[in-house]
Amino acid sequence: MRYAQVVAPGRSEIVEVADTPPGPGEVRVRTLASGICSSEESAWARHQGPPTRLGHELTGVVDALGAGVYGWSPGDRVTGFASPAFADAVHVPAAALLPVPANVPDAAALGEPLACVVEALSRCPLAPGQRVAVVGLGFMGLIAVQVAAGHAPARLVGVDPLPHVRDLASALGADEVCTPEEAAGLASGFDVVVEFTGRAAGLKLAGDLVTRHGTLCVAGYHHDGPRELDIELWYRGVTIVNGFSGERRRTMAALREGLRLMADRRLTLEPLITHTLPLDEVDRGFGYFAARPPGFVKCVVTT
Repeated sequence: MRYAQVVAPGRSEIVEVADTPPGPGEVRVRTLASGICSSEESAWARHQGPPTRLGHELTGVVDALGAGVYGWSPGDRVTGFASPAFADAVHVPAAALLPVPANVPDAAALGEPLACVVEALSRCPLAPGQRVAVVGLGFMGLIAVQVAAGHAPARLVGVDPLPHVRDLASALGADEVCTPEEAAGLASGFDVVVEFTGRAAGLKLAGDLVTRHGTLCVAGYHHDGPRELDIELWYRGVTIVNGFSGERRRTMAALREGLRLMADRRLTLEPLITHTLPLDEVDRGFGYFAARPPGFVKCVVTT
């Protein structure tokens, strides 16, 4: 089998090794698709030290079963929590996998980001009739729009500077879309605001949009420096929710719910997968985060 490893800043190499059998409790999964995530862009672009393997958004097919694994059969399509996934095959704990619904294409069955979004919104007091805003309409934000739409909000607004992702948000359930500049005129207008920008300015805007005693869910990937939250949020009685969970039982439950929504045709990743590349072009895929080719939302590596 082949796998990609980062060997220098912005440069990967492909290594070929023999297949190995899965260990007890594990499943060997042949990779069908693996998403390139912005959370790993820094590890790729600023790599130092020994080679590093990346990738954690997997769709695949069961290839072999380790001892003590039951209920799976070779050929079953699966998704779940697997790393490192930029490879022809991955050994995955069987308990970290769920079956992919038959109506979902391989490249659009990326379980890990789906679970992260469903988990984040499960922490928000979403209920019919509320005013909801999603700030940041990247891959995760566009999933969040669909999940929020399923709670029958009275008003669902998507916020992003890019026209093509605003158009996607409208097609996927947002009642209105606007730029960050336009959203500034909607201050204190939303019961629930979910932030997926991962940027200080986006977090501030999200906080400004929350009404008194509303909820701000911080779900963006904030790893490029410290963040500040205005004390005015305290005076407005705003509840601030951490959208992340590292607890596998919670994320597996969220993944199960997300896959149910997919099976019921209530949520799709298909229009969000805008670019696909083979394994030996994974560096090009990471480069899309800086280059932002026209229409870019998500790049998936296929094997």
